[in-house]
Amino acid sequence: MSSDARTSGDGSKGGLAAVSGEWYDILRHPRRIHLLAALENGTHTLEELVDAIATRESGDREEIRIGLVHNHLPRLADHRILEWDGETACLTVERSFPIDDLSGLLEGGDRADGRTLETLVHPVRTQLYAMLAELDRAVSVETLAAELVERDLDSLSERSEAQVALYHVHLPAMADVGAVEFDPRSGMVRGPNRSAPSTN
Repeated sequence: MSSDARTSGDGSKGGLAAVSGEWYDILRHPRRIHLLAALENGTHTLEELVDAIATRESGDREEIRIGLVHNHLPRLADHRILEWDGETACLTVERSFPIDDLSGLLEGGDRADGRTLETLVHPVRTQLYAMLAELDRAVSVETLAAELVERDLDSLSERSEAQVALYHVHLPAMADVGAVEFDPRSGMVRGPNRSAPSTN
């Protein structure tokens, strides 16, 4: 099998492959993605988190603070994604989602309404987004399908089944929110901030 779609990290053990299904629901909120992005460089106080989120979102600082204390931080702590002691927070898991990429994508104005996360925070699509974000070139649907089958992701066990799902469900949905560029005629896909798909 081609390794074109392999990520540089350990994609099959830990990372995305180890993400609990419940995480997909808990992370479908733009503020939680921004919160996790802020925590990727270490422990932060509540005020530092408020500052970090206020620079990414247009919102009242007090509303952000209240939301963090009474909603987002406790819920992420309940799922053991981070530790929160009432004053400081830190991540408790290694990077499992392409947090920085998703956070940057959500800063695209009208996409920050959660529609992008509803589309991307999904067992297959999050994995695809992470794989494509690490590639510096366009990749074929066939290569992506083979990688998904090898990872036994979301019950995709046959290459032809994975290709159909990519062509007709996952890639069109991801392209619709601007997360990838997909050319169904050539069967080529590019990830965020990459050169245009090539038919070569």
